[in-house]
Amino acid sequence: MKSSGIGEVVNFARIIAGISINKTSIQAGYIRKFSVCPGLLAVRINIARLILENIGNKYGAIDDFFDRTKNKAQALPPRPKRKIPEIEELGIHFPLRIYCYRISESIVVLVNGGLKDARTDQLSNDISLKFYEAQQFAERIENGLRDGMIIISEDNRYLTDFNNSNEIIL
Repeated sequence: MKSSGIGEVVNFARIIAGISINKTSIQAGYIRKFSVCPGLLAVRINIARLILENIGNKYGAIDDFFDRTKNKAQALPPRPKRKIPEIEELGIHFPLRIYCYRISESIVVLVNGGLKDARTDQLSNDISLKFYEAQQFAERIENGLRDGMIIISEDNRYLTDFNNSNEIIL
């Protein structure tokens, strides 16, 4: 797992090769990994903007963005709300899901995601396995935090392992 970049409000981390969290820089290019349908460029840009600009730099990882809790992991984007116009603009039937694990209002681990092509995530061809992977990673992170193997920095901005390394093996 890598810490992927510090926004003004939120530090994002991402799962690398399915086993570790590492500190690197996050950019809209991260969302390209979910390019299951080339015709969805505008949609990918919208989700990147939601994550990087609105959550990362403007509002933080507040509850309004994390209302699609899927067991332990969360799915982005959230359901539309009038309270936050950037969420409402995405609409109710947004075709992509990004799975993540929100640790605090200033730390979010981005796990995976893809195209939601069915009524539920579990029935969707592209994201059903990703849904279950996200649950497993959220569980591992939660256990690591509880057991002291993963540590939240004193300023609540990033994660390290028990040896103060930015690369955390799950």
